[in-house]
Amino acid sequence: MQFSVGIASLIAFILILGAERLWPASRNQRSEWVNNSAAFGLMIMSHFVLAAFWPAAETALVNRLGGGLLDLRTLPWIAGALIYLIAMDLGEYLFHRAQHRIPALWAMHSLHHSDRGLNVLTAQRHFWFEPMIKTVSIWLAVALIFKADASILAFYAAVSVYHLVTHANLRVGFGPLAWLLNSPQYHRLHHSREKEDFNTNFASLLPIFDVISMSYRRPLPGEFPETGLDDALQNETDLVLWPVRVPLRRLLRPFRPGPAQ
Repeated sequence: MQFSVGIASLIAFILILGAERLWPASRNQRSEWVNNSAAFGLMIMSHFVLAAFWPAAETALVNRLGGGLLDLRTLPWIAGALIYLIAMDLGEYLFHRAQHRIPALWAMHSLHHSDRGLNVLTAQRHFWFEPMIKTVSIWLAVALIFKADASILAFYAAVSVYHLVTHANLRVGFGPLAWLLNSPQYHRLHHSREKEDFNTNFASLLPIFDVISMSYRRPLPGEFPETGLDDALQNETDLVLWPVRVPLRRLLRPFRPGPAQ
């Protein structure tokens, strides 16, 4: 299953990169290919070496070990698949809100928001430790609550490829139907440098969670703001030590030799 999703993600990457060249939401972008690719490599290591689980794979393992209070396999397939999708997306939404509220989580998540050239590669620009936190929190919670078969897990894994689309540098939005499904325009507001956009549009796939929690902001026609963090640390890209790079520099500053007199 993971191999198939990997192939689908690669194909989606190629198609979206081509589309970004033809219909970019913003042409004023600085390429972050190297940093984003390095961040993706670290994420892969955290998944397979440290965290060891993809979300769907963790559910399969926990179910095999006896977890899963509610058996989705007893429901019609489409109902079980939708319940699992909504549960996982709610978990992602709550974790995302926590990332913007809890300083320690924001210190990691700010790497994702630091990309001024929001594009499909930004979807993988996350700090490498974040998957481990999700492994023992939201992914584990869903696995302990729901028992799902392989087809439901494969469905969710396939739908997850859509995250590449939401980060794409494309002039694509759903207008008055923005509350139904995340889109490049909707999510671009979340990455916006404009103050009025802060703390809006946290949804991963389903904006209905933003509507319920009053963090929903419908994009205006033709609204595609510039993205990134508007601060002096914007250009720093220490992917391994990102959350502690500033405190570490301040700690080491007294030990650095000053300029020659």
